[in-house]
Amino acid sequence: MDSEIIYHFKKNRKQLSLTYIRMGIACWVYMAGLYGYEYFFETTVSQKFQLYWNIVFFIASVVLFYVAWWHRTHPATFEAKITKDRFMVSYPEVPEWSFDVKIADIKRFEKRNTLSHAGKGIIKHGILLKDGTFHHISMNYGNSINKMHKVIQSIAPEITFPKKVNMKVFGPIAKDYVE
Repeated sequence: MDSEIIYHFKKNRKQLSLTYIRMGIACWVYMAGLYGYEYFFETTVSQKFQLYWNIVFFIASVVLFYVAWWHRTHPATFEAKITKDRFMVSYPEVPEWSFDVKIADIKRFEKRNTLSHAGKGIIKHGILLKDGTFHHISMNYGNSINKMHKVIQSIAPEITFPKKVNMKVFGPIAKDYVE
């Protein structure tokens, strides 16, 4: 079965935590950068600005290090596989975002969004099946939906990925997603 795999993306939370660690370290670099700026340019910034700068970046670093710690202490793995017949996504602890479908059942890849009185929602990337079912593909683990589309399009060239966002509108001018 493994020899049939054309595309395979796998990333665990421990690997993902490195991103948050680097971002937390960058916060400390920004804090040090302010002192470097004052030293090299022989100028000073206001004490109030310096206080807010350090508080904001310190709190941001604490939050980022906490998120990294959480990722390391709650192991899970995101995995996407494409074979000549199937497209499988396994998203940790979210069964709604995990699926296993036949490539022949895919109508197209698409981006979806909603519009309401509160404004636009968050864009969802995913696949639309011929029966009208939409499967969301989360980008939280750094996977590339464009790469997935290209691999699937090499198997089934009729599967498209329009650049236009499929929009659902709520309110007096209601409009559903284009199926």
